[in-house]
Amino acid sequence: MIVDTHTHVACGTDDRFPTTPTGVASEWWRTGGTINELLVELDTNEVDLAVVVQAIGAYGHDCRCAAASVHANESRCAFIASVDMTVEDPATAVATLLDDPPSDVRIAGVRLFGVGGHDTTWLTDGRGAAVWELASETGIVLVPTVFADRFGELRALAATRPDVPVALDHCGFIDIFEGDGLAALLALTDTPSIHLKVTSYVLEAAERDDGDAAPLVERLADAFGTHRLCWGSDHPQDQRHSYSEKLALARRATRSFDREASDRFFGGTGNELFFDTD
Repeated sequence: MIVDTHTHVACGTDDRFPTTPTGVASEWWRTGGTINELLVELDTNEVDLAVVVQAIGAYGHDCRCAAASVHANESRCAFIASVDMTVEDPATAVATLLDDPPSDVRIAGVRLFGVGGHDTTWLTDGRGAAVWELASETGIVLVPTVFADRFGELRALAATRPDVPVALDHCGFIDIFEGDGLAALLALTDTPSIHLKVTSYVLEAAERDDGDAAPLVERLADAFGTHRLCWGSDHPQDQRHSYSEKLALARRATRSFDREASDRFFGGTGNELFFDTD
């Protein structure tokens, strides 16, 4: 089984789902990126399941496009919604979202966005703690998108509710951290609830900087265990490679993995986090 834990979708010119560009990341959504296009890529590359993550750059926190897309394809896709963590009471926003999800879609997790100029004081002022408490009550996965300089605060929050699974987007963009980003990431190993989404962004940066992404992935597997790692293409947000090239890059980076470790990295962890509802 292969589970892609980080994809995005757009809804084109459908008037029901207007874009609200935030200036974050690429503008892939202007020229495609529909759910049907994603499904073609999954089928062509023999990828079984995909996690659709709310596309902040295109829609902000208006989750209706992604929710409708996933709802029509819930046998193949899971949905990660998002809320605005800068509001006074984001936990209530999460509760409302879970009680009345758009398109009646199952919400597998909630993205907590804190990059691209977004304020991250919610990590320490009690708002994040309230979201973690709600996640503990409801069983959802939390998907923080933060830079490595916020890892200490993230670690402290996760430690308060060790039953809440956390999937860290893009390994916290450790390549742009002004310091030892890998050391900061490895400091999270003693917080078992934190899992890493090892996306194309991470692998491309490692290959660009070091000539090979395998040493980084092997280091992460040694430290966290493959049961805490999962692959994500970041398609079509990541425009550097085609979908098949992204999958090939991930296979090169994990070429030393045995069958059990590979199955975990490419499917088992993602399936347990986002699809296994038992």
